Amino acid sequence: MPNLLAEISGGHLVAIAAILGGLTFTILLIIFGLKFVQRRQELWHETARTALEKGQPLPPLPPDMRHEQHPEQNNDFRAGLILVATGAGLYLFFVTFLHPLRYVAAIPGFIGVAMLLYAIFHALLGRKDKPADRPPQS
Repeated sequence: MPNLLAEISGGHLVAIAAILGGLTFTILLIIFGLKFVQRRQELWHETARTALEKGQPLPPLPPDMRHEQHPEQNNDFRAGLILVATGAGLYLFFVTFLHPLRYVAAIPGFIGVAMLLYAIFHALLGRKDKPADRPPQS
């Protein structure tokens, strides 16, 4: 490990700092986004509680707060592609800068391949007509 740290130059430090800065920025965006959503839910809950106390009907939920399942939205394929691309990017990075660690990229790569296979199997097996989708039979 000491030899690995001795090989890191100024350019590598800039790349590492850029990656860490990007990750920190992303994490902060996620945290503040979740806090914003939580605050909106608290305000709606307070409004609904006040309406119920006064005997008024509940206000409708805003469209973005509804938890409806959309079966046509299958994000496994997209997530699999993202993980395979992440694995490829990590592999190229490690081959270029930290050659002994190049196989670490196999972790997100193989998870992405598994998600792609799941999405393909789900798409092939999920094409059967559901009972509600079939026309009535006499």
